[in-house]
Amino acid sequence: MSCRAAPWSRPSHIAGPRVPTPARPRFALGSRNLWKNSWTIGAGVSNMFALPSTLFRCMASSGSGDGDFARSTLTDEAAPFPLYSWPDKQRPRVCILGGGFGGLYTALRLESLVWPNDKRPQVLLVDQSDKFVFKPMLYELLSGVDIWEIAPSFTELLKNTSVQFVRDSVKLLRPSDHLRRKPGEPCTGGVVHLESGTVIEYDWLVLALGAEAKIDVVPGSAEYALPFTTLEDALRVESKLKMLERKRFGKSSPTIEVAIVGLGYSGVELAATISERLKNTGTVKAINVQTTVCPTAPQGNRDAALKVLESRNIQLFLGYFVSCIKEAPTSDESSSTVTYSEVDGDHRKLILDLQPAERGLKGQTLDADLVLWTVGSTSQIPRLQPPDAPYVIPLNGRGQVETEETLQVKGHPRTFAIGDSAALRDPSGKLLPATAQVAFQQADFAGWNLWAAINDRPLLPFRFQNLGEMMTLGRNDAAVTASFIEGLTLEGPLGHAARKLVYCLRMPTDEHRVKVGISWFTKAAIDSLASVQNAVASSFPPPTQMGDSTATNPSSPTAAMDPDSEVVFDFPPYLCQYKSGRIHRPGGAPTVPAGTDPATGVVSKDIRAGPASARVYLPPGAAGKIPVVVYFHGGGFVVGSPARPGTHNYLNDLVARSGAIGVSVYYRLAPEHKLPAAYDDAWAALRWAATLGGGEDPWLLEHADLSRVFLAGCSAGANIAHNTAVRASAAGALPDGVTIRGLAVVHPYFTGSEAVGGEIAFGPEIRPFMDRTWRFVVSDTVGLDDPRVNPFVDDAARRASAGIPCQRVLVCVAENDFLLKERALWYHREIKASGYAGEVELFESKGVGHAFHFDMLDSEQGVQLQERIVAFINK
Repeated sequence: MSCRAAPWSRPSHIAGPRVPTPARPRFALGSRNLWKNSWTIGAGVSNMFALPSTLFRCMASSGSGDGDFARSTLTDEAAPFPLYSWPDKQRPRVCILGGGFGGLYTALRLESLVWPNDKRPQVLLVDQSDKFVFKPMLYELLSGVDIWEIAPSFTELLKNTSVQFVRDSVKLLRPSDHLRRKPGEPCTGGVVHLESGTVIEYDWLVLALGAEAKIDVVPGSAEYALPFTTLEDALRVESKLKMLERKRFGKSSPTIEVAIVGLGYSGVELAATISERLKNTGTVKAINVQTTVCPTAPQGNRDAALKVLESRNIQLFLGYFVSCIKEAPTSDESSSTVTYSEVDGDHRKLILDLQPAERGLKGQTLDADLVLWTVGSTSQIPRLQPPDAPYVIPLNGRGQVETEETLQVKGHPRTFAIGDSAALRDPSGKLLPATAQVAFQQADFAGWNLWAAINDRPLLPFRFQNLGEMMTLGRNDAAVTASFIEGLTLEGPLGHAARKLVYCLRMPTDEHRVKVGISWFTKAAIDSLASVQNAVASSFPPPTQMGDSTATNPSSPTAAMDPDSEVVFDFPPYLCQYKSGRIHRPGGAPTVPAGTDPATGVVSKDIRAGPASARVYLPPGAAGKIPVVVYFHGGGFVVGSPARPGTHNYLNDLVARSGAIGVSVYYRLAPEHKLPAAYDDAWAALRWAATLGGGEDPWLLEHADLSRVFLAGCSAGANIAHNTAVRASAAGALPDGVTIRGLAVVHPYFTGSEAVGGEIAFGPEIRPFMDRTWRFVVSDTVGLDDPRVNPFVDDAARRASAGIPCQRVLVCVAENDFLLKERALWYHREIKASGYAGEVELFESKGVGHAFHFDMLDSEQGVQLQERIVAFINK
């Protein structure tokens, strides 16, 4: 993070409150105030920046060292500024400006070296932010990484060191190590003025201020474009994306349009990350003045980047530059005037004018909701030069500090410059790139050379070793090219894993390294289990093959795959049961935690619901009394939970669209807990909601409208919803005032011993398979004529179904759900003919299969299905 020269408040520091008296006792560092008083000259006029001449009188020295580091003391009767108080008057004072890779890692390097007791330096690190930012991973903030992983606080990182940290911004540099020194006079390296007014007197200075984004390049860029170089920039972009996603939420059009100017590493990584996040809900428009992407990258990285960009919803505009950015005009239909108007409150559509940088191209105009600017940067050093000596620090044409090979600033033996602040060249005369890799290596040399200078040892010339280049191309995609293996580029998940491993090892401290490593490993394990689950599920044969004998034949290939046990029941794609009794659920049970959903703003929590458990969802901005939807997940009674990613995302979506409270039930799974365990848990959860969480849940107490309770579920969950409604029809089953307004059964799991409708076309193996699977999940049953799975099997079952206490029933089917569609249509027909007094609705999703909406929530069919359910709730 750069230590930007900008107005800032009084710095945060370790000591207590500022003491307004000039005479106060001194204590050990960390228990006293570090800031001396501000004194005035004349009639109460503050002299904050005038320096006494004695400050710059230094003694000559034959080497870079300081001997015993005797130093001057201010002799003016009235000190003209608040002076930072170092804890020791004799030991060397090292001030490091900037807490990025160069600054922080130099401080940690100094801490790790072995020093003579009288030469161990006091190290002060100054940065405008309270957090260190691992900038190569800044893009991951847009794809769900936790902030603490890549932006830990300096306090946390430095807690086990002697390095002091001050949060402040740099205002002025006044080095004195270039002045002619008289023999016998003490010396300092100079002073640094901070924006707070405090002045730091130092013996050694490290400039690691980094660079700022140069955003005011073309008309409108400073006003409308956002940079992406700091943590604050990344959080601002994340907030803007969330706002756009929420405004588009529930709408099929228009799509979100993001323009990215510049396709170097930063632009390409942003384009890949954002396009992966938006998927089919948005378009990324990437603009580059050159006709290729990442022109300075190795060929392998460039090819991998281009392949990813072309495979996603990204439009490339190569060979163009942006000439201006402006607000999009909107025509007022009632008049001939054109005005600039706000779109969706504070959001305005933008227009980018593109001009060709290559012959044969024509100018273009692009629309965008968000413009990200990744082109150009500027050094902070020029504006930190003292006004009376504007060239005291030698700079190149880019404003970078000219340095010797030892990283010392030319003409300033006590000042080092590293990272983006330095203009160091390689042996061929080419400027080193402003990358984290360069800063890493320079910090190591700077720390060593400070040790050598303080101890009067020879300094080492810096030599950059290019170890290769890495770039992220999505959550599980990256490209890594190692310079020591010619032609080798790791791409995709392998490149992603290699990049993560390298960056984990590069984290600042061992403690943070371990924390981040555990976090990343846990997340990777969960993602891998989910991937394996999907892969295994897709590899199972279609249901028409479920009834063959391979599942029970120990000599079959299936049994041969597990030589230690014998498959006695196969319930694809959900589970296998072995002869030993062991249950295997392919892919495990990946889960996501409750919390705030970034896309919808829905908040969720896990809670005990009587003897059962539930995940409760509250819509954003909930006010007054709202409906309650008790939801039951699917999974053949044997897999699934409210914490499963698909179910959790679906409930977030449903609750956000409907504005209802969601109660998603954790029910016990078969065969470990056979039915009616799931029915009992469902009933317990409904009773819990109907009593406002036993009168203790604040969300239900404040917002639940118990006259508008809905039961809903998909597949086996729809079966549970129906049977729960039947149970609720008993007299006194629910408290007075509780009304089940509706029942929504989506792709319901019902069956029977006799074929209905199109089921007559089923093969002879289907009915036995359905019978086996039903008996597998229930403890005591007559088979497929059990009214719990065949709700209209006889008059008693028909009367029970007709008596459900719901005003409306919605039956949803999928056109390609060949196994359960006909039974769902039969349920719709039978409940209408049963004497049920309420309304019955039917909705069919075209061209899709069973439970498609969990994987296709944003598709046209997914949105249509969800909107129909929402309309059913809000009718």
